[in-house]
Amino acid sequence: MRVGAQQGDSKESVWIAELVRTARATVPFYCKHLAGVEASDLASLPTFDKSMTVGHGRFPISAGGAPGAHRVIATSGTSGDRMYLSFDQSEWNRTADWLARAGGAGGLSPNDVLINTHCYGLWVGGPTLDLLANRIGAGLVPLGPTGPATILQLLADGVGSAISATPSYLRRLIEAAHAASFDLRRTPLRMGFIGAEGAESSLRRKLLAQLPSGFQWIELYGLSETAGPSVAFAPDPEVPELELNTDAFWLEVLHPSQDRVMPTGEVGVLTITTRRTDGRTPLIRYRTRDLVRAVAGPAEAPTRISRILGRVDDSLKIGGVLVYPSAIAEIMSETLPATCEWRALVRRWDEDDELLVETEASVDLCRVVERAFRDRVGASLTVTTVDAGSLARSREKTQRILIESRTSVGIRDRRSNTDGGRF
Repeated sequence: MRVGAQQGDSKESVWIAELVRTARATVPFYCKHLAGVEASDLASLPTFDKSMTVGHGRFPISAGGAPGAHRVIATSGTSGDRMYLSFDQSEWNRTADWLARAGGAGGLSPNDVLINTHCYGLWVGGPTLDLLANRIGAGLVPLGPTGPATILQLLADGVGSAISATPSYLRRLIEAAHAASFDLRRTPLRMGFIGAEGAESSLRRKLLAQLPSGFQWIELYGLSETAGPSVAFAPDPEVPELELNTDAFWLEVLHPSQDRVMPTGEVGVLTITTRRTDGRTPLIRYRTRDLVRAVAGPAEAPTRISRILGRVDDSLKIGGVLVYPSAIAEIMSETLPATCEWRALVRRWDEDDELLVETEASVDLCRVVERAFRDRVGASLTVTTVDAGSLARSREKTQRILIESRTSVGIRDRRSNTDGGRF
């Protein structure tokens, strides 16, 4: 893997200057954001996030919009206005190259058949996982997020040695298999390309226990803004780290509120700059809002990061204690069976947050969760039980934490906690 060169090298200076010049000349947002900037190193460039692109049109960071694009996709809109993005053939090919590398590392070959359950339409997940299978030459079943019964029938017929899915969909498939007394461990499945939302280590272990022995869980990471899961992947499912695509991107881990690099091992915001200057959608110090730690490579250009730890804007203050939703999810997944759903409502007040949790678990397990939360987080939590099957199952990403902002004059807004800008 290429280790990022030190900023300030002549080669890096030429690349950065050309990127800034091209972006400013062709992309509406950068024309204003980088006005007057004459920089030869990234550290002197301003950062931005999605919220700053509002008011710059439907395609704020894509040159030319839709006309002439090879592919148009869009963000989900769950954390703000939907952003449309356009990519040319070269950008799409670079995503395919990286996915072929991830698939090859997991052992996907032309002898395999991939069942693709990611979304199509404007979403990037389905089309890019098709790319992975096509580039390697594997067979492809492009189902999208269909009902689990279809997949169980395919597997019963011996069709499908690999699957692409969100962790939520994998949970749903396992739940359906249990209900049908169908043993997934006796199927030909041997690997999965899992992404688009996070999965705690405890949840992965529980799901893997219901899948064939030796099943390879290959985590993929990327954004709509990067043409899908082209940023990182986990080459070893036993190691909680992601290998970064340093050929296509310059990655930084920056302080949550300041434009400075965090030391290796400390939590910061993953920030992305595209290394190529010939694409339609350049990113220049784009703050993903995903929290990570750099774990390998130089601090200013890491080659590996931790798995995603949470979102910079999702920290909660419960009983005076700072908590990230990922900590809630970890406790729930450790304590509950893999097929047991749960939901949390955070009522965000001016000075503190109230956390209410519902789960399909027994009353006894609810008390276990409460004790674990008190012991590990240091705050009290009330968990109530609901009927089995009463909480909705998702074919896509499951939004288990709903955040409701309130003030002394009433509810201000209501939004779902999402797992970052993953594809």
